[in-house]
Amino acid sequence: MGKHIRHLQRYREIVTVLVKYGFGYIVKDVGLIHLLSLPKQIASDFSGSSGDAKPLGRRIRLVFEELGPTFIKLGQLLSLRTDLIPDQIAYELRKLQDHVTPVDPQIIKSLIKEELGVPAEELFSSFEENCIAAASIAQVHRAVLVTGEQVAVKIRRPNIETVVGNDIEILRDLAVLIERHYSWAKNFQICDLVEEFSQAIQFEMDYFREGRNTEKIYHYFSETIDIVIPKVYWDYSTRQILTLEYIHGLKFSDLTNTRTNDFDHTVIAKRLVRSFLDQALNAGIFHGDPHPGNLFFFPENKIAYIDFGQVGILNEEMKHNFANLIIGLMKGDTELLFRTIFLMSSMPDGMDERLFKTDLELLRDKYYNLPFKEIHIGQVIRDIFEITKKYRISIPKNYSLLGKALITLEGLITQLDSQISILEIAEPYGRKIMLNRLNPDQLSKRFFNSLLDAAENSIQIPGLLKKALVHLYKGKTHVEMELPQLEMLLIKLDRAANRISFSIILLAFSIVLAGIMLSEAFGSHPVFSGIPIFDIAITIVLFMFLIVLFAIFRSGRL
Repeated sequence: MGKHIRHLQRYREIVTVLVKYGFGYIVKDVGLIHLLSLPKQIASDFSGSSGDAKPLGRRIRLVFEELGPTFIKLGQLLSLRTDLIPDQIAYELRKLQDHVTPVDPQIIKSLIKEELGVPAEELFSSFEENCIAAASIAQVHRAVLVTGEQVAVKIRRPNIETVVGNDIEILRDLAVLIERHYSWAKNFQICDLVEEFSQAIQFEMDYFREGRNTEKIYHYFSETIDIVIPKVYWDYSTRQILTLEYIHGLKFSDLTNTRTNDFDHTVIAKRLVRSFLDQALNAGIFHGDPHPGNLFFFPENKIAYIDFGQVGILNEEMKHNFANLIIGLMKGDTELLFRTIFLMSSMPDGMDERLFKTDLELLRDKYYNLPFKEIHIGQVIRDIFEITKKYRISIPKNYSLLGKALITLEGLITQLDSQISILEIAEPYGRKIMLNRLNPDQLSKRFFNSLLDAAENSIQIPGLLKKALVHLYKGKTHVEMELPQLEMLLIKLDRAANRISFSIILLAFSIVLAGIMLSEAFGSHPVFSGIPIFDIAITIVLFMFLIVLFAIFRSGRL
């Protein structure tokens, strides 16, 4: 209630805008009608039957635009989640634009002095007061350092952190109310989406983080003369100010109309694909929004990426899953597709796996044995997202961001050279990922990690079992079962206990063997009473192994 009172005026604004664009029925269902003035309560339609004549996607976009920076950013994030929302709505949300008045130059200069401790006049030999770009979170000014370098200075708008923080508190409250009243909202995990958005926008407002992301990709391409990434000037950067090398080349719209020896469209298209795949599948960090406004082009077919406020991260496991997804489609392996999507995502309870596999088989048949040139990766990704939407499967944001970025990239490539296939260029990357997966070092690393996980799980099981029994004893857990079910449960528990014991003995045996190998590697041979310590350990483990094995065979349950 305290938060409601503190944000009362903002709640009223949000509710009024929702009613204005035909979402009054939501306001009514979640119990927020009382926030409207009495005349508006009388005049408004809360039935949801007539509403607004405009298409749903457009009405959602207009709501976000009218509610300002936080909601515009939320809409832009949702536009990337084509694994969750219909394509028509995602398409409409991509049109979201910031309509903001630039901050007064004197306020900008005072922010620079406050953040960097020195007046702008002493930091820059020139500072253009008219910004070159203005958005809801920040604006960018062109400047020249006293050392002569041309830079772009990105400055966060004053008080924007407070505005966004307040709106996120309200969004959290609204998400809880909406999930409580609508099953579709619970299925799509609206509360989790708000938390994902909260993290994303906090990251976007942290220019230290954006600077680090930019620098990682800058270093990755530092020896590649064909790809340009702006340099970060850390001495002129804080959490609220980011100073970067100023880059300005040919825009994509101008490139498509330019055909000279300096700009070969086919070379640029292939280079664009390879540079993106290098980021995602080699460096493990990629530009999350490679749209035309974030790309510049230079003679000799050079490409520059700017604005790394939105990046995706792929670890080795995620790269492997992505490669497996494509391989599963190409090989027509439904089981591989199912296992990969299972590993990549969060499956809802009660999902019909049989029907899901049937849909995967239909998807497999659509692309099986087709040559790469006939397969559009954008359509493949859309088809996968359609299936995940159908079964309410939640795809982690980095996968959905990768999918959206590849769809955007394919759109650009098609305009440059329609004969180029992203899948054909990506095939060697996938092969390399699979070969690395079989590398002895990688295998041993994964085996050791699995061993540690097994040991940790074995340690936790008794505690979890004890906690469950305590709850059962105290009457906190109510279980109803018939006697045959109880007997079956006891048999299963007996088998589980035997398997745990068997696994722990195998784990101990593996650890002893690992110790022997390490000892041999380092030339160490510890002894106890003249007997090698590892001989004693092996004898004890083998003895325990035989006892457990004998007990299991007697019970006949494993």
